[in-house]
Amino acid sequence: MRLVHAGPNARYLVFEEPPSRALSRRIGAAARALRRALPTGEHDVVPGYADILVEGRRPVPDAWLLEAGAGASRMTAPEDEPRSFVVPVDYGDRADVGPLEERLGLPWDEIVALHSAPTYSVAYLGFTPGFPYLHGLNPRLATPRRERPRQSVPAGAVAIANGQAGIYPSTGPGGWWLLGTTDFGLFDPERPEPTALRTGDELRFVQGGPGAAGDHTKLPSGHPTSELQVEPLVEVLEVWPGSASLQGRPRLGVGHHGLADAGALDQALFLSLSFAVGAPLGEAALELTVPHALLRARSKTPAAFGGAAEARLEGKPLEPGRPFEWRAGETLEFRPPPKGPRRLAGVPLLVVAGGFAPLGGPVGHPDLAVGGSTDVRGRVGGFGRWLCPGDVLAQAALPSRPPAGPAALGHYRPELALRLHPGPHHEVRAFAALQTRTFVVSERSRMGVRLEFSCRAAEADTEASILSTGMPLGAVQLPPDGRPLVLLADRGRTGGYPVVGVVDRADLAALAQARPATKVRFLVPGEHASF
Repeated sequence: MRLVHAGPNARYLVFEEPPSRALSRRIGAAARALRRALPTGEHDVVPGYADILVEGRRPVPDAWLLEAGAGASRMTAPEDEPRSFVVPVDYGDRADVGPLEERLGLPWDEIVALHSAPTYSVAYLGFTPGFPYLHGLNPRLATPRRERPRQSVPAGAVAIANGQAGIYPSTGPGGWWLLGTTDFGLFDPERPEPTALRTGDELRFVQGGPGAAGDHTKLPSGHPTSELQVEPLVEVLEVWPGSASLQGRPRLGVGHHGLADAGALDQALFLSLSFAVGAPLGEAALELTVPHALLRARSKTPAAFGGAAEARLEGKPLEPGRPFEWRAGETLEFRPPPKGPRRLAGVPLLVVAGGFAPLGGPVGHPDLAVGGSTDVRGRVGGFGRWLCPGDVLAQAALPSRPPAGPAALGHYRPELALRLHPGPHHEVRAFAALQTRTFVVSERSRMGVRLEFSCRAAEADTEASILSTGMPLGAVQLPPDGRPLVLLADRGRTGGYPVVGVVDRADLAALAQARPATKVRFLVPGEHASF
């Protein structure tokens, strides 16, 4: 076993042997032992095919982690006996029929027969909530991932890539090739253990249309009734679709389920605004990745906003960072900020003195929804989805400290210098190439920021894909097209494109703030930028 750094806050424990069903069961047992040994809620322990990612708010000492990992790896006995499942698949539904026939040189009927013949076993869960990585794919179906991930894979998609097989539990981006869809239930956020499958479980794929999964795949749900939030505080009158959610501190300790860290993209701004109004740091603010919303107060509350937005209370402009009293019946409007030489930076946030929660309490089991930050794909925390007109917010808790006065705010920078630490796959020449090129921001979401070359450049010299492994916050993935993707709070917890570097956490807020066409350079920590 060896230790590989992935930036200051993340380490991989690498098992130096080929992936196998037996190794996956050992890794699963070792990961459970490490989770028990680490402080609750401070670290994520995410298994891969041949390694374990340990990541937290602060680094774990290398010597302790190696010793603990070596001891945990000797725990070969699984805690639970493996179970067997049958997964019905509507082969051909929204599938990559033509591309797979061409890539594999096989007719579709033979592809289906080869895929449905083996008995698979679960190696581990990751990427998205409940996604199972499976051992057992026939080598004749091995094919590299897509050169560029598609933006939307349907929920229940049965897929293959790079000699691996899996199932997408929810809609979202992905780089695998699709064979069909299933209604087999994989994830239920209302359970403390929300996943249907666990390491070592066996399953078989069979031909079957919608509804063939039957009741045996429905996870038992329900949890003890939490104390309801019964006093309405704010009503959402208007909001840009897919842009507003409740976000606060990151949620650690749930990565092995495939759940996201979540949390406000600009943690410095969140903390500054929370202190300004005396809000408890364990409760959520309202984040607007698109500054377009109209809200009405149902009760009086102190509040403050910050970030790249213009806010008007009853038509009167508010000063960013300065607390104000929001009275019952008053409307608060957010719109894009005016252009100017010192434009405000930051994904817009609205903080109230007691923090926000949905009327009735956060969605998801309390063990998973702690802190209230929303994981949209996992349907955990906040409303478990993007906010919509008609949603009603409540005060989550009592103010926890005296207001501190105006918050410190940042300003937009048209050129960014990001400190880059070596990643687990930095041995390839791509790590050095990243530091010699200038990129521009092309796409941005809560999952990550995609960069493009600022001028014509040769394709990157990097591996097309790797065995899927844990993805740390700030990981710089390099797909075959050479255009980097920097992973943020809602990233998939595992992935299969090489991680050639990890952006320093202190620089991620600035990247999350970046507008399209912002110039980006990668630097070794301590180096000075020159554009």
